[in-house]
Amino acid sequence: MLKRFIISIFLLTVIFALKTNAQDFDMTVTLNTDVLSAEAKDRVKDMKQQLEDYFNKNKFYDNSLFNENNKSGAEAYKIKAQIQITFSGTNGFDQYDAKLLIISQRIIDKSDKKTNPKYTVLFKYIDDRISFAYTRAIQFIKNDVRFDSFLSLFDYYAYLMLGFDQDSFFPKDHPKNRSVYFQKAIDICNKPIPPDNRNGWTETGGGSKPSRLVLAQELMNTRFDDYRNAFYEYHWMGLDSLGLTRNAYAYIINALDKMGKLKKKELKAYNVDLFFETKAQEIADVFLNYGDRGIYDRLMQIDQAHQRIYEEAKKKAR
Repeated sequence: MLKRFIISIFLLTVIFALKTNAQDFDMTVTLNTDVLSAEAKDRVKDMKQQLEDYFNKNKFYDNSLFNENNKSGAEAYKIKAQIQITFSGTNGFDQYDAKLLIISQRIIDKSDKKTNPKYTVLFKYIDDRISFAYTRAIQFIKNDVRFDSFLSLFDYYAYLMLGFDQDSFFPKDHPKNRSVYFQKAIDICNKPIPPDNRNGWTETGGGSKPSRLVLAQELMNTRFDDYRNAFYEYHWMGLDSLGLTRNAYAYIINALDKMGKLKKKELKAYNVDLFFETKAQEIADVFLNYGDRGIYDRLMQIDQAHQRIYEEAKKKAR
């Protein structure tokens, strides 16, 4: 009897552990090693699987905050993400230079999401200032305390992806949001970073893109509150509600107007630019059945950089 009781407790413990360590990501990693020597290619051959396991088996979400997994019937929810690492060089041993493409998306929250899932991209970014140390024997243990030129890079982007996912469901000041993940991304940037690794983290090294620190800091700057709230309106009040209420279009238009005004007001608005670079085609497609082609003239005023996309959509719109 006692033995059976102990076994039962053990099984319950295992089940609880599995539930509380559910995946946060459905991550796919690809490597482009064309420029590497045969020897260097062999040294990084395990990286793809190691990184996928790191994302897909670790717990990044804080369960005290909002988590779609906590909603009944949504246990399988994960952030679909892709990372492409394109190597540009190596020192011949364990140091590598590369370019990173990061894409994260979530399912559009509609009643048919289980049978006919549709996704929206929340974050798409190219980071071309990547430098890290890697060996296949590296311990893939999540550590938010110390800086590691390899793992801290992916922790940073994990937290950005989680933050954008969170913002797409709740306003920035909602108790289930509170900007925790963007702050975690900033905390990584503020760790003691060796001088040889600062390029890309706290220094730009030239070019038009912000450092990782500046990109995350902008999201926490109160001057960009309208962007954060517009991001929520666009997704939860707009995209997720299309087909349910005509007001969904109004929320989308209002959100885009907010972003357009912010872009005109601020000298630099990196995340607004990033939003329109990622979303322009989606925005154009959303209004194809709106019933008023004049909306595309308004979109061209808001987002002048993607005028051609809106012009083409206007020709197809009904």
